[in-house]
Amino acid sequence: MRTSFFPKDFLKETFTLALPIAFQALINSAVNLIDVVMLGKLGDADIAAAGCANQIFFLLTMVLFGTCTGASVFMAQFWGKRDVDGVHRTMGMMGLISLAASLLFTLGAMICPRPLIEMYSGDEEVIAKGAEYLRIVGASYIVTALSFAMGYACRATGSVRLPMLTSLLSVFTNTSLNLVLIFGLLGFPALGLRGAAIATSIARYVEFLVLFAVVYIQRTPVAASFKQLFCHLDRAFAARYFKTALPVFINETLWSIGISLNTVAYGMLGTSALAAVQIGDTVSKLFMVLTRGLSDACAIRTGHLIGAGDNEGALRDSTRFLVLIPLMSTVMCALLYLFRPQILTFFDVTPETRVQAVEMLALQALRQIPCAFNNTIIVGLCRSGGDTVFACILDTATVWLVGVPLSFLGVYLGFPLWGVCLCVMMGDLVKSVIGLPRILSKKWLHNVVADPARRFSLAPNPPKRHCVSTGFLFIFLQPPQP
Repeated sequence: MRTSFFPKDFLKETFTLALPIAFQALINSAVNLIDVVMLGKLGDADIAAAGCANQIFFLLTMVLFGTCTGASVFMAQFWGKRDVDGVHRTMGMMGLISLAASLLFTLGAMICPRPLIEMYSGDEEVIAKGAEYLRIVGASYIVTALSFAMGYACRATGSVRLPMLTSLLSVFTNTSLNLVLIFGLLGFPALGLRGAAIATSIARYVEFLVLFAVVYIQRTPVAASFKQLFCHLDRAFAARYFKTALPVFINETLWSIGISLNTVAYGMLGTSALAAVQIGDTVSKLFMVLTRGLSDACAIRTGHLIGAGDNEGALRDSTRFLVLIPLMSTVMCALLYLFRPQILTFFDVTPETRVQAVEMLALQALRQIPCAFNNTIIVGLCRSGGDTVFACILDTATVWLVGVPLSFLGVYLGFPLWGVCLCVMMGDLVKSVIGLPRILSKKWLHNVVADPARRFSLAPNPPKRHCVSTGFLFIFLQPPQP
Protein backbone atom coordinates (compact mmCIF):
# COMPACT_ATOMS: atom_id res chain seq x y z
CA MET A 1 0.00 0.00 0.00
CA ARG A 2 1.31 3.43 -0.96
CA THR A 3 1.54 5.93 1.85
CA SER A 4 0.60 9.57 1.48
CA PHE A 5 3.39 12.10 1.08
CA PHE A 6 1.74 14.04 3.91
CA PRO A 7 0.49 11.37 6.36
CA LYS A 8 -2.30 12.39 8.74
CA ASP A 9 -0.11 12.08 11.85
CA PHE A 10 2.51 14.37 10.28
CA LEU A 11 -0.05 17.01 9.35
CA LYS A 12 -1.82 16.75 12.71
CA GLU A 13 1.33 17.21 14.78
CA THR A 14 2.73 19.87 12.47
CA PHE A 15 -0.38 22.05 12.54
CA THR A 16 -0.93 21.40 16.25
CA LEU A 17 2.47 23.00 16.79
CA ALA A 18 2.29 25.55 13.99
CA LEU A 19 -1.15 27.10 14.48
CA PRO A 20 -0.61 28.41 18.03
CA ILE A 21 2.82 29.75 17.01
CA ALA A 22 1.32 31.31 13.89
CA PHE A 23 -1.50 32.81 15.91
CA GLN A 24 0.99 34.29 18.34
CA ALA A 25 2.99 35.76 15.44
CA LEU A 26 -0.29 37.13 14.04
CA ILE A 27 -1.02 38.75 17.37
CA ASN A 28 2.45 40.29 17.56
CA SER A 29 2.16 41.57 13.99
CA ALA A 30 -1.31 42.88 14.75
CA VAL A 31 0.15 45.05 17.50
CA ASN A 32 2.43 46.76 14.98
CA LEU A 33 -0.39 47.01 12.43
CA ILE A 34 -2.75 48.58 14.93
CA ASP A 35 -0.09 51.10 15.91
CA VAL A 36 0.58 51.99 12.26
CA VAL A 37 -3.16 52.31 11.42
CA MET A 38 -3.85 54.51 14.44
CA LEU A 39 -0.73 56.60 13.96
CA GLY A 40 -1.71 57.01 10.32
CA LYS A 41 -4.46 59.30 11.58
CA LEU A 42 -1.71 61.61 12.86
CA GLY A 43 0.30 61.81 9.61
CA ASP A 44 3.27 60.38 7.68
CA ALA A 45 5.83 61.81 10.12
CA ASP A 46 4.37 59.84 13.02
CA ILE A 47 4.33 56.60 11.03
CA ALA A 48 7.92 57.16 9.91
CA ALA A 49 9.03 58.08 13.45
CA ALA A 50 7.54 54.92 14.93
CA GLY A 51 9.04 52.90 12.07
CA CYS A 52 12.53 54.30 12.72
CA ALA A 53 12.25 53.69 16.47
CA ASN A 54 10.97 50.18 15.86
CA GLN A 55 14.10 49.46 13.83
CA ILE A 56 15.99 49.51 17.15
CA PHE A 57 13.43 47.13 18.63
CA PHE A 58 13.77 44.99 15.51
CA LEU A 59 17.53 44.75 16.09
CA LEU A 60 16.89 43.69 19.69
CA THR A 61 14.31 41.08 18.71
CA MET A 62 16.69 39.62 16.15
CA VAL A 63 19.44 39.36 18.77
CA LEU A 64 16.95 37.69 21.10
CA PHE A 65 15.71 35.50 18.27
CA GLY A 66 19.27 34.39 17.57
CA THR A 67 19.92 33.70 21.25
CA CYS A 68 16.67 31.82 21.78
CA THR A 69 16.64 29.81 18.55
CA GLY A 70 20.24 28.82 19.20
CA ALA A 71 19.18 27.64 22.64
CA SER A 72 16.08 25.94 21.27
CA VAL A 73 18.32 23.62 19.22
CA PHE A 74 19.45 22.17 22.54
CA MET A 75 16.09 22.41 24.31
CA ALA A 76 14.19 20.62 21.53
CA GLN A 77 16.75 17.82 21.32
CA PHE A 78 17.01 17.55 25.12
CA TRP A 79 13.22 17.36 25.32
CA GLY A 80 13.21 14.74 22.57
CA LYS A 81 15.05 12.40 24.94
CA ARG A 82 13.22 13.83 27.99
CA ASP A 83 16.35 15.28 29.60
CA VAL A 84 14.67 17.97 31.73
CA ASP A 85 17.93 18.92 33.47
CA GLY A 86 19.46 19.69 30.08
CA VAL A 87 16.46 21.87 29.19
CA HIS A 88 16.82 23.85 32.42
CA ARG A 89 20.56 24.41 32.02
CA THR A 90 20.00 25.66 28.50
CA MET A 91 17.29 28.02 29.78
CA GLY A 92 19.73 29.46 32.32
CA MET A 93 22.33 30.20 29.67
CA MET A 94 19.70 31.66 27.33
CA GLY A 95 18.25 33.86 30.08
CA LEU A 96 21.58 35.38 31.05
CA ILE A 97 22.49 36.25 27.45
CA SER A 98 19.03 37.66 26.71
CA LEU A 99 19.12 39.84 29.80
CA ALA A 100 22.59 41.20 28.98
CA ALA A 101 21.56 42.07 25.41
CA SER A 102 18.38 43.82 26.51
CA LEU A 103 20.28 45.91 29.06
CA LEU A 104 22.58 47.23 26.32
CA PHE A 105 19.65 48.16 24.09
CA THR A 106 17.80 49.76 26.99
CA LEU A 107 20.77 51.97 27.79
CA GLY A 108 21.13 53.00 24.15
CA ALA A 109 17.43 53.79 23.76
CA MET A 110 17.23 55.88 26.92
CA ILE A 111 20.60 57.67 26.83
CA CYS A 112 21.11 58.46 23.12
CA PRO A 113 17.82 58.02 21.23
CA ARG A 114 18.36 60.91 18.77
CA PRO A 115 21.59 59.57 17.21
CA LEU A 116 19.89 56.20 16.77
CA ILE A 117 16.90 57.71 14.94
CA GLU A 118 19.21 59.91 12.85
CA MET A 119 20.65 56.75 11.30
CA TYR A 120 17.33 56.24 9.49
CA SER A 121 16.00 59.73 8.76
CA GLY A 122 17.18 63.28 8.21
CA ASP A 123 13.73 64.80 8.80
CA GLU A 124 13.88 66.83 12.04
CA GLU A 125 10.22 66.20 12.88
CA VAL A 126 10.69 62.45 12.42
CA ILE A 127 13.89 62.49 14.50
CA ALA A 128 12.32 64.42 17.41
CA LYS A 129 9.19 62.27 17.55
CA GLY A 130 11.11 59.03 17.01
CA ALA A 131 13.57 59.83 19.81
CA GLU A 132 10.75 60.46 22.29
CA TYR A 133 9.00 57.23 21.25
CA LEU A 134 12.23 55.24 21.54
CA ARG A 135 13.08 56.57 25.00
CA ILE A 136 9.68 55.47 26.32
CA VAL A 137 9.54 51.99 24.79
CA GLY A 138 13.18 51.34 25.74
CA ALA A 139 12.01 50.86 29.33
CA SER A 140 10.20 47.69 28.24
CA TYR A 141 13.11 45.97 26.51
CA ILE A 142 14.20 43.94 29.56
CA VAL A 143 10.79 42.36 30.17
CA THR A 144 10.50 41.74 26.43
CA ALA A 145 13.74 39.75 26.58
CA LEU A 146 12.51 37.69 29.51
CA SER A 147 9.17 37.01 27.80
CA PHE A 148 11.02 36.03 24.64
CA ALA A 149 13.24 33.53 26.45
CA MET A 150 10.43 31.98 28.47
CA GLY A 151 8.17 31.74 25.43
CA TYR A 152 10.81 29.89 23.41
CA ALA A 153 11.41 27.49 26.27
CA CYS A 154 7.68 26.76 26.42
CA ARG A 155 7.49 26.07 22.68
CA ALA A 156 10.61 23.89 22.65
CA THR A 157 8.98 21.65 25.30
CA GLY A 158 5.68 21.47 23.46
CA SER A 159 3.75 24.12 25.44
CA VAL A 160 2.83 26.28 22.45
CA ARG A 161 -0.54 27.61 23.67
CA LEU A 162 0.63 29.53 26.74
CA PRO A 163 2.87 32.05 24.88
CA MET A 164 0.05 32.47 22.37
CA LEU A 165 -2.51 33.32 25.05
CA THR A 166 -0.25 35.80 26.81
CA SER A 167 0.47 37.49 23.47
CA LEU A 168 -3.29 37.72 22.90
CA LEU A 169 -3.62 39.48 26.23
CA SER A 170 -0.80 41.82 25.21
CA VAL A 171 -2.48 42.87 21.94
CA PHE A 172 -5.79 43.47 23.75
CA THR A 173 -4.01 45.63 26.32
CA ASN A 174 -2.07 47.53 23.66
CA THR A 175 -5.12 48.17 21.48
CA SER A 176 -7.26 49.39 24.38
CA LEU A 177 -4.58 51.69 25.72
CA ASN A 178 -3.82 52.99 22.21
CA LEU A 179 -7.40 54.16 21.82
CA VAL A 180 -7.33 55.84 25.20
CA LEU A 181 -3.87 57.40 25.10
CA ILE A 182 -3.40 58.32 21.42
CA PHE A 183 -6.79 59.94 20.93
CA GLY A 184 -7.59 60.98 24.52
CA LEU A 185 -10.64 58.88 25.41
CA LEU A 186 -12.20 58.31 28.86
CA GLY A 187 -10.99 61.65 30.11
CA PHE A 188 -7.31 61.05 29.31
CA PRO A 189 -5.31 63.66 27.35
CA ALA A 190 -4.60 62.95 23.67
CA LEU A 191 -0.90 62.03 23.73
CA GLY A 192 -0.48 61.02 20.09
CA LEU A 193 2.73 59.14 19.36
CA ARG A 194 3.77 59.35 23.02
CA GLY A 195 0.55 57.59 23.98
CA ALA A 196 1.32 54.75 21.55
CA ALA A 197 4.73 54.30 23.15
CA ILE A 198 3.25 54.19 26.67
CA ALA A 199 0.59 51.70 25.59
CA THR A 200 3.16 49.42 23.96
CA SER A 201 5.37 49.45 27.07
CA ILE A 202 2.52 48.63 29.45
CA ALA A 203 1.33 45.79 27.20
CA ARG A 204 4.81 44.21 27.26
CA TYR A 205 4.95 44.34 31.06
CA VAL A 206 1.51 42.73 31.30
CA GLU A 207 2.55 39.95 28.92
CA PHE A 208 5.67 39.09 30.93
CA LEU A 209 3.99 39.16 34.34
CA VAL A 210 1.13 36.90 33.25
CA LEU A 211 3.44 34.47 31.42
CA PHE A 212 5.80 34.24 34.40
CA ALA A 213 2.94 33.72 36.86
CA VAL A 214 1.21 30.98 34.85
CA VAL A 215 4.46 29.08 34.15
CA TYR A 216 5.22 28.75 37.85
CA ILE A 217 1.69 28.39 39.18
CA GLN A 218 0.97 25.54 36.76
CA ARG A 219 4.46 24.07 37.27
CA THR A 220 5.12 23.64 33.56
CA PRO A 221 8.32 21.83 32.43
CA VAL A 222 10.12 25.19 32.18
CA ALA A 223 9.29 26.16 35.78
CA ALA A 224 12.86 25.68 36.94
CA SER A 225 14.36 26.73 40.24
CA PHE A 226 17.32 29.03 40.59
CA LYS A 227 19.56 26.03 41.24
CA GLN A 228 18.30 24.15 38.18
CA LEU A 229 18.86 27.18 35.95
CA PHE A 230 22.28 28.33 37.03
CA CYS A 231 24.11 26.02 39.43
CA HIS A 232 25.02 23.38 36.85
CA LEU A 233 26.47 25.77 34.30
CA ASP A 234 30.12 24.85 33.81
CA ARG A 235 32.78 25.22 31.16
CA ALA A 236 32.01 21.90 29.47
CA PHE A 237 28.36 22.73 28.99
CA ALA A 238 29.11 26.34 28.03
CA ALA A 239 31.58 25.17 25.40
CA ARG A 240 29.06 22.79 23.86
CA TYR A 241 26.32 25.42 24.02
CA PHE A 242 28.32 28.23 22.41
CA LYS A 243 29.70 25.96 19.71
CA THR A 244 26.17 25.48 18.43
CA ALA A 245 24.32 28.58 19.64
CA LEU A 246 26.92 31.31 19.05
CA PRO A 247 26.72 31.06 15.24
CA VAL A 248 22.96 31.58 15.51
CA PHE A 249 23.46 34.63 17.71
CA ILE A 250 26.05 36.06 15.31
CA ASN A 251 23.79 35.16 12.38
CA GLU A 252 20.76 37.05 13.66
CA THR A 253 22.81 40.02 14.88
CA LEU A 254 24.60 40.53 11.56
CA TRP A 255 21.47 39.76 9.55
CA SER A 256 19.37 42.28 11.49
CA ILE A 257 22.04 44.97 11.13
CA GLY A 258 22.08 44.29 7.40
CA ILE A 259 18.28 44.56 7.19
CA SER A 260 18.45 47.76 9.21
CA LEU A 261 20.95 49.16 6.70
CA ASN A 262 18.41 48.46 4.00
CA THR A 263 16.07 50.75 5.94
CA VAL A 264 18.80 53.39 5.91
CA ALA A 265 18.85 53.09 2.12
CA TYR A 266 15.05 53.44 1.98
CA GLY A 267 15.26 56.49 4.25
CA MET A 268 17.52 58.20 1.71
CA LEU A 269 14.48 58.24 -0.60
CA GLY A 270 12.44 60.43 1.79
CA THR A 271 9.78 60.34 4.51
CA SER A 272 7.05 59.05 2.16
CA ALA A 273 9.25 56.12 1.17
CA LEU A 274 9.93 55.32 4.84
CA ALA A 275 6.21 55.40 5.62
CA ALA A 276 5.45 53.13 2.62
CA VAL A 277 8.15 50.67 3.70
CA GLN A 278 6.73 50.63 7.23
CA ILE A 279 3.25 49.88 5.90
CA GLY A 280 4.50 47.19 3.49
CA ASP A 281 6.67 45.51 6.10
CA THR A 282 3.95 45.54 8.76
CA VAL A 283 1.26 44.12 6.48
CA SER A 284 3.50 41.47 4.91
CA LYS A 285 4.34 40.09 8.35
CA LEU A 286 0.64 39.40 8.89
CA PHE A 287 0.61 37.20 5.79
CA MET A 288 3.79 35.39 6.81
CA VAL A 289 2.55 34.18 10.19
CA LEU A 290 1.37 30.78 8.93
CA THR A 291 4.63 29.93 7.17
CA ARG A 292 6.58 31.27 10.14
CA GLY A 293 4.59 29.00 12.43
CA LEU A 294 5.23 26.06 10.12
CA SER A 295 8.98 26.81 10.07
CA ASP A 296 9.06 26.83 13.88
CA ALA A 297 7.01 23.63 13.96
CA CYS A 298 9.52 22.13 11.54
CA ALA A 299 12.36 23.06 13.91
CA ILE A 300 10.56 21.64 16.96
CA ARG A 301 9.46 18.38 15.30
CA THR A 302 12.81 17.79 13.59
CA GLY A 303 14.72 18.61 16.78
CA HIS A 304 12.63 16.15 18.79
CA LEU A 305 13.26 13.39 16.21
CA ILE A 306 17.02 14.04 16.16
CA GLY A 307 17.20 14.15 19.95
CA ALA A 308 15.33 10.83 20.12
CA GLY A 309 17.84 9.29 17.68
CA ASP A 310 15.42 9.03 14.73
CA ASN A 311 17.59 10.57 12.02
CA GLU A 312 15.73 8.72 9.29
CA GLY A 313 12.45 10.27 10.42
CA ALA A 314 14.05 13.72 10.55
CA LEU A 315 15.32 13.38 6.96
CA ARG A 316 11.94 12.13 5.76
CA ASP A 317 10.10 15.03 7.38
CA SER A 318 12.60 17.56 6.03
CA THR A 319 11.47 16.73 2.49
CA ARG A 320 7.84 17.12 3.50
CA PHE A 321 8.45 20.53 5.06
CA LEU A 322 10.36 21.74 1.97
CA VAL A 323 7.20 21.10 -0.06
CA LEU A 324 4.48 22.01 2.46
CA ILE A 325 5.75 25.41 3.60
CA PRO A 326 6.39 26.92 0.12
CA LEU A 327 2.91 25.70 -0.92
CA MET A 328 1.35 27.57 1.98
CA SER A 329 3.41 30.67 1.19
CA THR A 330 2.14 30.62 -2.42
CA VAL A 331 -1.42 30.89 -1.12
CA MET A 332 -0.44 33.81 1.14
CA CYS A 333 1.34 35.48 -1.77
CA ALA A 334 -1.82 35.36 -3.89
CA LEU A 335 -4.03 36.71 -1.09
CA LEU A 336 -1.75 39.65 -0.30
CA TYR A 337 -1.37 40.58 -3.97
CA LEU A 338 -5.10 40.43 -4.69
CA PHE A 339 -6.28 42.35 -1.64
CA ARG A 340 -3.57 45.00 -1.37
CA PRO A 341 -5.84 47.87 -2.59
CA GLN A 342 -8.44 47.00 0.04
CA ILE A 343 -5.78 46.72 2.74
CA LEU A 344 -4.56 50.25 2.06
CA THR A 345 -8.01 51.71 2.76
CA PHE A 346 -7.16 51.29 6.46
CA PHE A 347 -4.28 53.77 6.19
CA ASP A 348 -4.80 57.53 6.09
CA VAL A 349 -1.68 58.64 4.23
CA THR A 350 -0.73 61.07 1.50
CA PRO A 351 -1.36 60.14 -2.18
CA GLU A 352 2.40 59.81 -2.78
CA THR A 353 2.81 57.41 0.12
CA ARG A 354 -0.25 55.43 -1.01
CA VAL A 355 1.19 54.87 -4.50
CA GLN A 356 4.50 53.69 -3.08
CA ALA A 357 2.73 51.49 -0.51
CA VAL A 358 0.78 49.71 -3.29
CA GLU A 359 4.08 48.94 -5.03
CA MET A 360 5.67 47.74 -1.79
CA LEU A 361 2.77 45.40 -1.00
CA ALA A 362 3.00 43.85 -4.49
CA LEU A 363 6.71 43.18 -4.03
CA GLN A 364 6.22 41.94 -0.47
CA ALA A 365 3.62 39.50 -1.81
CA LEU A 366 6.15 38.06 -4.26
CA ARG A 367 8.73 37.91 -1.49
CA GLN A 368 6.55 35.57 0.57
CA ILE A 369 7.67 32.46 -1.33
CA PRO A 370 11.50 32.76 -1.18
CA CYS A 371 11.32 33.99 2.43
CA ALA A 372 9.25 30.97 3.48
CA PHE A 373 11.59 28.63 1.64
CA ASN A 374 14.63 30.20 3.27
CA ASN A 375 13.05 30.07 6.74
CA THR A 376 12.45 26.36 6.24
CA ILE A 377 16.07 25.79 5.28
CA ILE A 378 17.75 27.97 7.90
CA VAL A 379 15.40 28.10 10.90
CA GLY A 380 13.48 24.89 10.40
CA LEU A 381 16.21 22.44 9.32
CA CYS A 382 19.80 23.71 9.56
CA ARG A 383 19.40 25.09 13.07
CA SER A 384 17.32 22.20 14.40
CA GLY A 385 19.97 19.88 12.98
CA GLY A 386 22.83 21.76 14.65
CA ASP A 387 24.21 22.98 11.31
CA THR A 388 24.37 26.51 12.65
CA VAL A 389 27.73 27.54 11.17
CA PHE A 390 26.56 26.93 7.61
CA ALA A 391 23.26 28.70 8.33
CA CYS A 392 25.16 31.69 9.73
CA ILE A 393 27.46 31.97 6.71
CA LEU A 394 24.62 31.58 4.21
CA ASP A 395 22.25 34.03 5.90
CA THR A 396 24.75 36.78 6.62
CA ALA A 397 26.72 36.52 3.38
CA THR A 398 23.64 36.91 1.17
CA VAL A 399 22.52 39.98 3.13
CA TRP A 400 25.91 41.72 3.36
CA LEU A 401 27.33 40.73 -0.02
CA VAL A 402 24.12 40.94 -2.07
CA GLY A 403 21.18 42.73 -0.42
CA VAL A 404 22.92 45.65 1.32
CA PRO A 405 25.34 46.63 -1.49
CA LEU A 406 22.62 46.39 -4.13
CA SER A 407 20.18 48.50 -2.08
CA PHE A 408 22.64 51.39 -1.79
CA LEU A 409 23.65 50.93 -5.43
CA GLY A 410 19.99 51.26 -6.37
CA VAL A 411 19.71 54.52 -4.42
CA TYR A 412 22.94 55.81 -6.01
CA LEU A 413 21.65 55.01 -9.49
CA GLY A 414 18.40 56.83 -8.81
CA PHE A 415 16.09 53.80 -8.69
CA PRO A 416 12.56 54.37 -7.37
CA LEU A 417 11.48 52.68 -4.13
CA TRP A 418 10.26 49.53 -5.88
CA GLY A 419 13.58 49.22 -7.71
CA VAL A 420 15.56 49.43 -4.47
CA CYS A 421 13.26 46.81 -2.96
CA LEU A 422 13.94 44.48 -5.90
CA CYS A 423 17.66 44.90 -5.25
CA VAL A 424 17.14 43.77 -1.66
CA MET A 425 15.11 40.76 -2.81
CA MET A 426 18.03 39.45 -4.87
CA GLY A 427 19.62 38.28 -1.62
CA ASP A 428 16.59 36.05 -0.93
CA LEU A 429 16.89 34.35 -4.32
CA VAL A 430 20.63 33.70 -3.94
CA LYS A 431 20.02 32.25 -0.48
CA SER A 432 17.48 29.73 -1.80
CA VAL A 433 19.75 28.59 -4.62
CA ILE A 434 22.68 27.94 -2.27
CA GLY A 435 20.70 26.57 0.68
CA LEU A 436 18.72 23.80 -1.01
CA PRO A 437 21.76 21.66 -2.04
CA ARG A 438 22.92 21.69 1.60
CA ILE A 439 19.64 20.15 2.74
CA LEU A 440 19.64 17.58 -0.05
CA SER A 441 23.23 16.56 0.87
CA LYS A 442 22.06 15.60 4.42
CA LYS A 443 25.13 17.36 5.87
CA TRP A 444 22.90 19.57 8.01
CA LEU A 445 21.86 16.85 10.45
CA HIS A 446 23.83 16.65 13.73
CA ASN A 447 22.72 15.36 17.15
CA VAL A 448 24.21 17.98 19.49
CA VAL A 449 23.04 16.15 22.64
CA ALA A 450 24.06 12.63 21.59
CA ASP A 451 26.90 12.38 24.11
CA PRO A 452 26.03 11.18 27.60
CA ALA A 453 24.65 13.90 29.86
CA ARG A 454 27.50 13.32 32.27
CA ARG A 455 29.80 14.81 29.66
CA PHE A 456 28.51 18.18 30.79
CA SER A 457 30.00 17.34 34.18
CA LEU A 458 27.02 17.86 36.41
CA ALA A 459 28.54 18.18 39.82
CA PRO A 460 26.23 16.90 42.62
CA ASN A 461 27.07 19.86 44.84
CA PRO A 462 28.39 22.74 42.76
CA PRO A 463 30.27 25.49 44.57
CA LYS A 464 27.92 28.11 45.96
CA ARG A 465 30.06 30.93 44.55
CA HIS A 466 29.54 29.53 41.04
CA CYS A 467 25.77 29.69 41.43
CA VAL A 468 25.93 33.26 42.61
CA SER A 469 28.38 34.45 39.98
CA THR A 470 26.39 33.02 37.07
CA GLY A 471 22.85 33.68 38.10
CA PHE A 472 22.34 36.30 40.78
CA LEU A 473 20.49 38.54 38.34
CA PHE A 474 17.79 35.89 37.95
CA ILE A 475 17.21 35.18 41.64
CA PHE A 476 13.59 36.26 41.32
CA LEU A 477 12.99 33.23 39.10
CA GLN A 478 13.09 30.98 42.13
CA PRO A 479 9.58 29.47 42.25
CA PRO A 480 7.65 29.08 45.50
CA GLN A 481 8.39 25.88 47.33
CA PRO A 482 5.55 23.33 47.39
